[in-house]
Amino acid sequence: MKDINVQATNKINIIGKLMDVSLGSGTLSDGRKYERATLTVRVKQTFGGREEVSEVPVSMFAAQYTKNNKSNPGYEQIQNLKTMKTVQNVGMDQADTVRISGAQIRENNFVSKSGQLINGWQISTSFIGTTSAADAATFTEELFIMDMHDEMDREGDPTGRLVIKGGIVQYGGKLDVLEFIVEQPEAVEFISRNWNVNDTITTVGRIRVTSQEEKSSGSSSSWGEDIPETTTRFVRELIITKGDDEGHEEEFAYDPADIKKAFNVRKALIEQMQVEATQPKPAAQASTASKYSWE
Repeated sequence: MKDINVQATNKINIIGKLMDVSLGSGTLSDGRKYERATLTVRVKQTFGGREEVSEVPVSMFAAQYTKNNKSNPGYEQIQNLKTMKTVQNVGMDQADTVRISGAQIRENNFVSKSGQLINGWQISTSFIGTTSAADAATFTEELFIMDMHDEMDREGDPTGRLVIKGGIVQYGGKLDVLEFIVEQPEAVEFISRNWNVNDTITTVGRIRVTSQEEKSSGSSSSWGEDIPETTTRFVRELIITKGDDEGHEEEFAYDPADIKKAFNVRKALIEQMQVEATQPKPAAQASTASKYSWE
């Protein structure tokens, strides 16, 4: 079986217009300076013959020097990013087309004050450059299949799409769990017949980060003029478009027992996050300098 400490294949490729950049800086506990950046890349790509526009967020983080006191290439990449032209500053036509390479996707969960777990993911990279290549927002991921089920809509009816819960083995045997979607009917049919829970599978697909407008009637009464209501639903999906015909051979597949251990470690960390989120915070000491008449 494959050693749980061997990272799974985890490759993200993004090419598109640089929309905007947000920068920050600080100092690590050992005194080294660091910089971070959050950028958005606008990508036009085709899903099942239909063109869509996604705006994909990407994060960068690097200390100025490595622990061996050598210049950090990732830090230099952030300096390079600062010179690039964004849509926000110069408009769509003049903005740089950028390539995000060496990127990876990771689980990015947080817990609400009520203790509810909000699942998410984050793309991070250390390398960015300009290019004239065609737009793309794609992934190549090695997954341990933990669950597969039909997607249901709000009314409980099947949408025709398949949901795959996949475990991605990260550095040091850490397990991230992400949801992937299969939406082409022929792909859903093939995967349902040939992939199984506990298989290790290499997949490829496209990243969708967009918004969709949903219209609904504002009233169910039988009289008067109906005023439609429009809401915006933000969509962040990982769409599998292709992959292995079947699970990896035993030598190249993760052991379900190892995955279970890593999953239990992840579960304990999430439970700790939930406990901490619901614990009452110490009351802030009231200030007597800024009282209002109604207090």
